[in-house]
Amino acid sequence: MRWLTLLLLVCSGPGFGQSAVGTSQQVNPSTTVESTNESPLRPGCDDYTMNNLPTLGFSRKTCYYRDHLLTGSALFGAAFFGAIAQWRDDPSEWPQGADGFGRRFGTRYTQGLAKSTGSFLIGALNHEDPRPHPPPIPGCSHNHIPKSGFWPRTGDALLATVWTHRDNCTDGVAISHFAGALSSGFIGMAWMPDRSNTIGEAFARSGTAFGGDVAASLFSEFQGDLFGFISRIFGKGKPKP
Repeated sequence: MRWLTLLLLVCSGPGFGQSAVGTSQQVNPSTTVESTNESPLRPGCDDYTMNNLPTLGFSRKTCYYRDHLLTGSALFGAAFFGAIAQWRDDPSEWPQGADGFGRRFGTRYTQGLAKSTGSFLIGALNHEDPRPHPPPIPGCSHNHIPKSGFWPRTGDALLATVWTHRDNCTDGVAISHFAGALSSGFIGMAWMPDRSNTIGEAFARSGTAFGGDVAASLFSEFQGDLFGFISRIFGKGKPKP
């Protein structure tokens, strides 16, 4: 099992570059990855391209992975759950104070890095699209149409954690989510105290990580509705007289 944790540690910190792109460049949303590779004005990793290209290809999936490594939500999540662990004195072998919080914060953030890395590598090999709502792929006979209504949308969000639309026009098991959860759960075996350094505890941490995917999928589905509701409550959505 030690070789597994070492492998996960190696995978959790690759560096990736980003190609520059001009702001005046126009991108055709219906352009496929193959046709953009032949274009002298190849679009890069800007927001418009990432949100509208039907398929991303490995280089842009790398951009997507890199852009989600160091984000405010990732840092806040690590700090929040690190604080909860500090309050619970978990693990009890670690001290309190700044030293203990640093270990707990670092553990949560590193687990997040391992999860993202495992998901990225396996998802790329499995031709999975990492975006929550990728645009339709021209020529695919079974492009997914967004559903309306609370329960149908909830069902789609839950299904997306175990079943995915791939960029080769097929559907399949979302192996990336399971790989990411296992990476997050087992990476801690490299430094956790002996009491928490067991296979059972690693699978328990993996289950928690997968639960985070479920919560993230639900939030991604309803975040527009949630923010719109908050805006109406505070009156920001009302027309000005």
